[in-house]
Amino acid sequence: MATELIRRLELAGTPRERGRRHGELLAGEVRRMRRGLLGYLARISLGLGTLPLFWLLLRMCRRYWPHLPVRLKEEVLGVAAGAQVGLGTILLINVIDDLAHNFSGCSALAVGEGYTRGGVCLLGRTLDYPIFIDLLIKHQMLFVMEPDEGQPLASLAWPGYVGVCTGLNRAGVALAQLAAMTTDRTYQGVPAALRFRQALESEATVAGVATRILGTSGTMGNNLMLCGPREALALEVSAHRGVVRYPEAGLLTATNHFQTAAMEAVKAPHPKRLPFSPLSDYHFTEDYSRARDRRLRDLARGRTLDVEEIHAVLADPDIANPGTAVCTIFSPAAGTLWVARGDRAPMSQGPLQAVKLWG
Repeated sequence: MATELIRRLELAGTPRERGRRHGELLAGEVRRMRRGLLGYLARISLGLGTLPLFWLLLRMCRRYWPHLPVRLKEEVLGVAAGAQVGLGTILLINVIDDLAHNFSGCSALAVGEGYTRGGVCLLGRTLDYPIFIDLLIKHQMLFVMEPDEGQPLASLAWPGYVGVCTGLNRAGVALAQLAAMTTDRTYQGVPAALRFRQALESEATVAGVATRILGTSGTMGNNLMLCGPREALALEVSAHRGVVRYPEAGLLTATNHFQTAAMEAVKAPHPKRLPFSPLSDYHFTEDYSRARDRRLRDLARGRTLDVEEIHAVLADPDIANPGTAVCTIFSPAAGTLWVARGDRAPMSQGPLQAVKLWG
């Protein structure tokens, strides 16, 4: 059977208009995302009941609301109104990682001069998740947004998701969010994917996006890969700290641990394995994160890499795992991304679909 193409939703106009259209067109799927969460809560409730746990999560996620930028508040409100669900449901879809203080997973590499033909930069990433994997694979969607202000951008995400964890703006800045464990976390900041969305929509250069992110108070730890046509960098961030890390001889890698001494003081242990996850205890350790980073470097070092070869790196059995729900490769210079398609994890071992966004 042929692999289905990635679904694409075009959104334009004001934040409220884009949000309402998003919610109206994907209302059924937003509710399925909510049912998936409720189903998981039912499994782990230990007799306490699903709804009390759900309402507790909704109450917790509302603590982020005062810190959202006005335009993002408008879009979130639009999605909730269009889908005819409560504001708390849309907030929860967008801040679940912040509430959980990060799940360990994801791998990324950016390559440029010395690694690619002509020195044009490419960015490849996998997104690993410990639960909801089938749900994330089934409902994955490419949102292409033409805002009334700021940069047009594309975000590979899910129904109800307003933030950006995997995206590219029209100016040619690609972004990939990865988890990183930190003790420096708070409710008093912009939730991670919304923080990154704001920067990608507001700025036209890698340096501008990085500066905007570092100048915005966050909530938790992340490793963030930014890539333009001829440059790439990694940000290691917590709620209140941030460090820039640059490629070494044209190669930059990131997994789920901080690599700079400046972030050592706020590094936290990796989380324990979540109940009912298909991943093993080892997948939730810093040792696994470090092993993947070494493997990325070993597979890339000394080679000329194109899109197919980066795909092979990300599909390697020591990088891919049963939680790999997303695999994407960006060419910011070409305004193109490639998305691995399939119906089961690891998605990085499925065929690539090229998506040309802008000329």
